[in-house]
Amino acid sequence: MKKLKNIPTLKDDDGFKIIMSYFDPKEYSKKNFLDFYIHGLSDDTYELKMPLPPHRQTNHSIILVTEGSIVAGAGFDHYTVDQNMIIVVPAGQITSLSFMSEDIEGFYLHFSDNYLSHTKNDLSDWLIRPVIKLEKEDSEHLIVLLKRMQKLNESEANADIIKFYLTTFLAEMTRSFDFRKRVNFSAHERLVMEFKRLLNYHVTKNKSVGFYASQLNVTPNHLNKSVKSTLDKSASDLINEMLILEAKVLMQNNNMSIGEVAFEIGFEDVSYFGRFFKKHTGYAPTEYRKMIELSE
Repeated sequence: MKKLKNIPTLKDDDGFKIIMSYFDPKEYSKKNFLDFYIHGLSDDTYELKMPLPPHRQTNHSIILVTEGSIVAGAGFDHYTVDQNMIIVVPAGQITSLSFMSEDIEGFYLHFSDNYLSHTKNDLSDWLIRPVIKLEKEDSEHLIVLLKRMQKLNESEANADIIKFYLTTFLAEMTRSFDFRKRVNFSAHERLVMEFKRLLNYHVTKNKSVGFYASQLNVTPNHLNKSVKSTLDKSASDLINEMLILEAKVLMQNNNMSIGEVAFEIGFEDVSYFGRFFKKHTGYAPTEYRKMIELSE
């Protein structure tokens, strides 16, 4: 995975622990933590710092909610995930967590590409629609697998067995009715998925629709039509949304001036960046930063 400079990347166990206000050192210091980890959302072995700001993880992450609800970000959008719903965030995606109810129950797990390198697991289908609603029977099947993986993960000697359970779990997810009814993505949707993937890596250096159309071997007009038909937005809208998201994340770092933030995301003119930011958020960059400080 290419290292991404702009948005904080939680790439190791210490990085993951930064988002916790409390954690059990024994539970969260296992050798296989980077490759695979699972915990219950109501476990008393950790406590998250809320709200969890936008960041990237180098691992794939999955949350299944069995009781209560969360509000999670995946890419540009935020989703309410409640009972018998699952959200999948592929590695490299921007993610966040703005709300978790007190009665939350369910599971969180993450795993690396290398962990299942012996299989062909493509999670790109989740880029456009990361949330599915599970039928009760499907949810029960997945919970059995999750509980078994959680138990096996108590010993690092069980890594090979966990891989088989995880492979089965991923296959079962795609058998759910809600997933199967939308699995046959159109050509437009596939193109938008690839466009979103490219934005993650190039948006601070390349802001023109023409660049992405060239990378995708289509015309700018065709890319615009695909985005419009899939998301009811233009390709330029997505580029601007990603730039604003990058800027908002960087402004959480008080050691960076507004000018440095602007330069980091590819704006050489700080005044123009200020107008751009206010146009799309309703706030001047300095006003937005003050809002962050007041909320801390």
